[in-house]
Amino acid sequence: MKKICILSIKGTTISLITMLIMTGCLAVSIGDSYRRMKYGVPAGVYLESIPLEKKLEQEVYDHVLSISRNYFVRPRNAYLDPLTGQMLPEIYGKKIDINATVTMIMNSKPYATHDPVIIPLDPEITVDVYKNIRSRKSSFMTGYGGGGRGYNIWLAAASINNYLLAPGEVFSFNKATMPRDAKHGYQMAPIIVGGSVIPGYGGGVCQVSTTLYNAVRRAKLEVVERFPHSRPVGYVPKGMDATVSDYLDFKFRNNKDRFIMIKTATYGYRLVIEIWE
Repeated sequence: MKKICILSIKGTTISLITMLIMTGCLAVSIGDSYRRMKYGVPAGVYLESIPLEKKLEQEVYDHVLSISRNYFVRPRNAYLDPLTGQMLPEIYGKKIDINATVTMIMNSKPYATHDPVIIPLDPEITVDVYKNIRSRKSSFMTGYGGGGRGYNIWLAAASINNYLLAPGEVFSFNKATMPRDAKHGYQMAPIIVGGSVIPGYGGGVCQVSTTLYNAVRRAKLEVVERFPHSRPVGYVPKGMDATVSDYLDFKFRNNKDRFIMIKTATYGYRLVIEIWE
């Protein structure tokens, strides 16, 4: 807490130094100067173009923190567009190591200029990850018709094309394709609800999850969550389907020690899903 120095002595002439001594302000000033001389940044030290001489450690920390946002670059993973196949390369990020920068400044030799200590931030997925996926491990095909159902199948399949999974990662069909509604392009088509067939947005996407399920089985990946339809479907034999809805999901885990990729394609009225590694 700062001490306010006010002195009023009626009819008395008194020197400024005497006033400061009497009020304690001189002691405070000398004490602060002593601390800065002993514990502050050495003479002539700069961080970039900013002089930090005699700054105390907390003041240096606050300054470094204030400039850290100007240096921050968020890393971005490489990305293979599911529709166009265009590859966007990774971006490497960076940030200031605040504690290391403060320590460097406080321990600096006099009359030195420093740059902040930078920590590189690497993306998790680089172009090389995609380039190293070269082997097709499994494939499964189903046939379908046109109309809204066929369009929904194409849309859901396109949304999981070139989908990359890291070792140990769990794939969720709903997370990858939802929301399946008109706003996101899905059309009305027949869906199975409680044993009955009724119209609903996204009708047909269960054929995509089913085709994927069978490709996953053939690749010997770990199925985490899968539910059959309440009635037989016509595009796979009984017991080989995997239904999805707002509350039912199809999930599997990449139990390999390397990245895998889901590839989808539609040829006429045939849906093909492959697993690559």
